Amino acid sequence: MPDISAQLKNKINALPDTPGAYLMKNRKGEVIYIGKARSLRKRVASYFNRTERDPKTSALVKNIDSIDYIATDSEIEALLLENTLIKENRPRFNVRLKDDKRYPYIAVTLAEDYPRVIFTRKLSDPSNRYFGPYTDARAARNIVETINRIFKLKTCTRELPLRENERPCINFQMKRCQGVCQNLITGEEYRMIVDSAISFLEGNIEPLQKNLREQMDFYSRSMEYEKAARIRDIIYDIQKYAESQKVLAPVEQDLDYIALTIDAAEAIVIVFEFRNGALLGRKVSVIGNTRYSQPGEILKTFIVDFYRKQFDTSREDGEESARSIPEGIITQHPLEDRKLIEEHLSTMAAKRIRIGTPATPDDRGIINMILKNIAMLIAERKADRERADRRAGLQELRKILSLERPPETIECFDISNIQGTKAVASMVRFSRGNPDRSSYRRYRIRGYDAANDPGMIHEVVGRRVQYLINEHHELPDLMVIDGGKPQLSRAQEIISDFNLDTKIIALAKRFEEIYYDPGTEPLRLPASSEALKILQRIRDEAHRFAITYHRKLREKELKSSLLDEIPDIGEKKKKLLLQHLGSVEKISRAGIEELAVVPGIGKETARKIHRFFRER
Repeated sequence: MPDISAQLKNKINALPDTPGAYLMKNRKGEVIYIGKARSLRKRVASYFNRTERDPKTSALVKNIDSIDYIATDSEIEALLLENTLIKENRPRFNVRLKDDKRYPYIAVTLAEDYPRVIFTRKLSDPSNRYFGPYTDARAARNIVETINRIFKLKTCTRELPLRENERPCINFQMKRCQGVCQNLITGEEYRMIVDSAISFLEGNIEPLQKNLREQMDFYSRSMEYEKAARIRDIIYDIQKYAESQKVLAPVEQDLDYIALTIDAAEAIVIVFEFRNGALLGRKVSVIGNTRYSQPGEILKTFIVDFYRKQFDTSREDGEESARSIPEGIITQHPLEDRKLIEEHLSTMAAKRIRIGTPATPDDRGIINMILKNIAMLIAERKADRERADRRAGLQELRKILSLERPPETIECFDISNIQGTKAVASMVRFSRGNPDRSSYRRYRIRGYDAANDPGMIHEVVGRRVQYLINEHHELPDLMVIDGGKPQLSRAQEIISDFNLDTKIIALAKRFEEIYYDPGTEPLRLPASSEALKILQRIRDEAHRFAITYHRKLREKELKSSLLDEIPDIGEKKKKLLLQHLGSVEKISRAGIEELAVVPGIGKETARKIHRFFRER
């Protein structure tokens, strides 16, 4: 065992050849990794005997100072112990299931005389029936809405019976509830509908429809046609829902499909739950610290924890716990310790549980559908992070620039020219940290024929400010100049001349320094600063916009100029001449020697160009 202390080596050799969980600690005594093994001695020794290690294992081994263990009677016990210890210690080298206390549930309020189906985040009353956790809150709310729409359950919190002269709620008037407050159905009949809703949530759609048909026939034979019609409508809505939800799944089977995508240091896992062939919804989980983890390892950690929660919640509800675990689980990747986990789940559910990978086109289609869902979720999360970063950046700008409020509108100016010729300027506008492209403007510099960036900035800022004032438009909260002290000084002259209080700063590219007062030292922000990132982004966009305009003008001149009339001068040579001499006018005044040093021209072509302009 190379690179290992004698004390640690002795500790490893003394480990028992039995199942158990091991805890690896650093010099501070902190638990940094927890694992399980069929043989503690062989498994722990394998970390140090490997000649090639992945980055995660290499970093782990370097930090191991001591190892503790807990022996168990079986590998299944070790698996469960590993899961518990990880949750208690949260080691930094283990993947971590994020705390689900904030995740929502669907509750059937059985403690009430007239139960409701509601969205909740609290498991407060053991008399209620809870379904979840639905870590996708939107999906949970949609299911609650669907249940209440189909079964027309009571959604208000009024006490029944109503007081004298108290009017029913608007849901009754819109025919969105069964009208228990108006005695249209009895409490017993209402409970039967609630039981149907619970059966629907459990996925028992076929038996539910059969039971509802029997109720409808009973009311019809009893000539209670209004009640029969209400049951008929429920059956019809359930059929429509079930047909829309049967997506590629084998008919009348209970299956869970599980797929994941690793996004940076997190894994997004989605479970599609099919019961009796109907897709009841999706459950989303986020697992942390997965940068160097393998998909099989992540899935193993997730599945053990996920189905334990499902089983425990179902058991606490007093219902048949085995229904919380389907007969089949299809995973995107092969599962580590698959047989062991199958055995554990089968024992827990008291039935045979099979775990496999996609074997049919239908299986692969569902997994692909899950991956599309994950991709959309990752895009949403990325957009949320970017919005949060932009808000943080604007707040940071407010603080460091002593603004009254975050700068919601920012305008940035940039100059583009070649030795002062064909000088143009750009102005780009960002609103709340995002480009407002409809407000972009381009300017051709009028007052300068030679290079003078500060003077050109003075001109273009003046023209922009004059336009905004003349047209009665609001000035931006912040103006940014691409440049340093000289450019800032000339731009601030405009602000002073117009007696404005608009904040104006300059961003110098070489060291990314922020100049906000020509008489003070520039401000340097760390590369991680969100404020700096916003300034860099708008500066780069202004530069891109200016360069694009300048290039467009040069290309236009290339296509139609006196150079087109010179024999043997093609597009390539025209471009070289303009790049090195700046304009057709300067080319016309240049001598043969000056023309000949331009790359690709040579003395013979230089003489032709010189003769052409002299003969004119």
